[in-house]
Amino acid sequence: MQLNDSFQVCLLALASRYPEHVVDINEALLGPQSRGAEGWTSLDVIEILQDTVPELLQAAARLVIDTQKSEIYLLEHSEEIPAILVHCRGRLPKSRRNTGTGQPVQV
Repeated sequence: MQLNDSFQVCLLALASRYPEHVVDINEALLGPQSRGAEGWTSLDVIEILQDTVPELLQAAARLVIDTQKSEIYLLEHSEEIPAILVHCRGRLPKSRRNTGTGQPVQV
């Protein structure tokens, strides 16, 4: 699967196609994340970006999910280094969110 569209559309497509997924934000590309970089859903990432850098959601992006990789690239930043690492198949890492309440899980 490959989709070239805005970052927000790629994140929404991921949520639609793979409802059980977890993503990690690449801090090397997008900088340190005050809420943490690992264990989010794509909808969480949209919420985080709407609060911090909403213009980034309109940036050109490429979602790639194939047998080799599952990633989202921000084309203006890098076509080789992913902005988002996607876990959508097989054993998934633990999510930060409690899907029943929409609140962060207390660890």
